[in-house]
Amino acid sequence: MRITASAPGKLVLIGEYAVLEGAPALVLAVDRRARVTLETLAGDTVEIVSSTLQLALRVRIRHERIAWDGTAPSELAWVATLLAHFARIGSLPACRIELDSDPLYIDRDGITTKLGLGSSAALCVALLGALHAAAGWLPPTLDECVRAYRVAHGGRRSGIDIAASLAGGLSCFRLERGAPQRVAAQLPAGLHWCCVYSGRPASTSAMLATVAAWSTREPDAYAHGMHALAAIASRGVQAIAGYDAVGLLSSLDDFAHALARFGEAAGADIASSEHRAIGAIAARCDCVYKSCGAGCGDVGIACALERTRVRNFAAQAIDAGFSVIDLNTDPQGLTTTVVDQSSGEREDGSVENVGFL
Repeated sequence: MRITASAPGKLVLIGEYAVLEGAPALVLAVDRRARVTLETLAGDTVEIVSSTLQLALRVRIRHERIAWDGTAPSELAWVATLLAHFARIGSLPACRIELDSDPLYIDRDGITTKLGLGSSAALCVALLGALHAAAGWLPPTLDECVRAYRVAHGGRRSGIDIAASLAGGLSCFRLERGAPQRVAAQLPAGLHWCCVYSGRPASTSAMLATVAAWSTREPDAYAHGMHALAAIASRGVQAIAGYDAVGLLSSLDDFAHALARFGEAAGADIASSEHRAIGAIAARCDCVYKSCGAGCGDVGIACALERTRVRNFAAQAIDAGFSVIDLNTDPQGLTTTVVDQSSGEREDGSVENVGFL
């Protein structure tokens, strides 16, 4: 049996950090997808290969427990952790699992770097999709994917990028009593955008740790900053609900400035020098610009109501040495294809772009 599962990357439009405290957020699935191929083999070993990282590890399943076969590369340890917590792991057949996230990376001067489009979440969703298909189960739910992601990668993760990878399209996401909730949404008509890579990779875990330390050190200042972010994020979600492109642009601009102040207070370089430089180009072109995600590095988005403004921004960003990334909205979330190699039968499945409330 051969199973192929894929899931899209994401751009967080609004709600970074505040989403962890229950504020609403907007996340957009984009058409760069991570892919997982699971092929059953003879024997009792699960071989995990990352074609992107050119790494491999092997594990054996003994009495529903994972046993390492040699030393595991740290970059792939999350896969074994996820497998160890996968329901009915003892029923997983020997197989080869290939992870491919090439489209979510960029090659600059011979160095392959994450773009910051949620490659870890997309791989996690695709892997769970492949495992469910191998077990003959229905596709995983949002709650299951978020729980597995938190187990596999540790730390305090909202699951906002998981929502985009699982369902596709635009999502309004929030945590209610710690449980992830997602409602499908649409970008307003007439809104044009493009994505640019800052040239500097960012560590979400490191940024979250810095902010968490600040919340302990100065809880009142942290609460004030979070309140400001949450209020603006709520305005952005309301603009989406009303198909209000002008209101959304205003919210994105306000959130970008509030996020910069939040990072400065926390001692986190959220509004990095690269993002500030890109923001200055956007301002000259009458576009709104904000970083997407934890900040400091990775990608940002420039938006305007006139296509020519976005095109002008893209040209100037390229002239300044930044990489404009060709992206579009991906309406499709997790997809799986199962091929029974003995019979040649094929079965396709996907998670539709619907709410999970």
